[in-house]
Amino acid sequence: MQKLKIVVLAAAMIALAHNACAANITTQIDDEIPEATRHTIHAVNNRLFMSIMDNKPDVMINMFVAEGRAGGSIEADVNSSYKKLGELARGAVFTTLHEYFIDVKERGAVALPVPGDMTNKFLINVEGGNGPLFVSLLTSNGRSRDIMIAFIYIKLNDEWQLYGFNYGLYRVGGKTVVQWYDEAQKMYKNGWEVPAMLWIQFANAFIRPVPFVQYEREAEMLDFFKRSAAEAAKKYKFPMKAVWVKNTPMIYGFDTKLDKSDKLMPVIIYVTKYNLNSGLAIQSEADAITANIEKVTPGITRCSAEIGYEAFSASPLDDGKDRKYRAVMSKVR
Repeated sequence: MQKLKIVVLAAAMIALAHNACAANITTQIDDEIPEATRHTIHAVNNRLFMSIMDNKPDVMINMFVAEGRAGGSIEADVNSSYKKLGELARGAVFTTLHEYFIDVKERGAVALPVPGDMTNKFLINVEGGNGPLFVSLLTSNGRSRDIMIAFIYIKLNDEWQLYGFNYGLYRVGGKTVVQWYDEAQKMYKNGWEVPAMLWIQFANAFIRPVPFVQYEREAEMLDFFKRSAAEAAKKYKFPMKAVWVKNTPMIYGFDTKLDKSDKLMPVIIYVTKYNLNSGLAIQSEADAITANIEKVTPGITRCSAEIGYEAFSASPLDDGKDRKYRAVMSKVR
C-alpha cells in the first residue's frame, strides 16, 4: 500500500525538530483559543473544503501567502492534490481533531503534545517566528481509509493567510498506526513472526498522517519494524518450495490487503504451474498451501479468517514488468 501524496507548501515553516523553543512562546490548544479566532478559522476551513469538493484549486492558491504563491510548483501541487483528495474525501464527514494557536517571538521549532487519547499520543512540530500561527487538524471518520487534513495559517497584518496544506492517511480499517502496531507486538510475543512483520509493515506506510504530525512512539515502532523484518529475512529464504502441495508451487513472499470487512489479511505471493485461466485448479492449489502453511509460518492462519493468494505464472520479482496474476482467497475458518 502506497502512502498518499503529501503536499508540503511553505516548507521552511515545517520542521521535524524534536526540541521546543522554550522562550517567548504563547500556545493555546482547542477550547483555550478565543472563540472569535476559532470562528474566523473555521469559516476559512469551510471555504477551502467546499473548494476541494468542487475541485476549484484557484480558491486555495489565491489564499496562500505571497511566499507560497511564488514557490513555483504551487499550482501543479494544489491541482494534483485537489483531484486526489476530492476522490478520497467525497461523501466523508470531517471533524476537528485539534487546533493550536502558536505565537513564537523568536524563530525556532515548537513541539506540542496533543491532548486526549494517550494510546495514540503524538506531537506536532512547526517552526515559528514570522507571526502567530494557527494549526487546524481535521479527520474523517468511519471509512475504510480515514484522512487527516492539516491547514496551517499565519497572521500577517492582522489577517489570517494560508501558510501550509497537508493531507495523508490517519486511520486504515478503523485503526491508527499505533493500534496496528500494538496488534503486531502481541503477534510477535505469541511467536507469530511473519504476521507481526506484515502488520507493522502495513502500518509503516502511514506512520505520519502529515509530515509534521509525529506519533510519540514513532522511534519505537520503526525499531520494531526494522528488527522484525531483519529477523524474518534471516529465518525465511525466498523463493520457498511448498513441498506439501502437488506441482510444488514456489512461494515468493507475503503481502497484506484489507478484506471486504476492512480487516487485514495476509496475502501469499507464489508461482503456479497451472494456467492462470484455470481458476478451479488455482483455488484448489491455494487451499492446499493453506492446509500446512501454519507449520511453516506460525500464526498466519490464526490472524485472519482468510488468506489471500496472488498466483503468477513466472517470477513476480520487480523487473519493471507488469505481470498478470490470478487472485483467490482461501478460508481458514
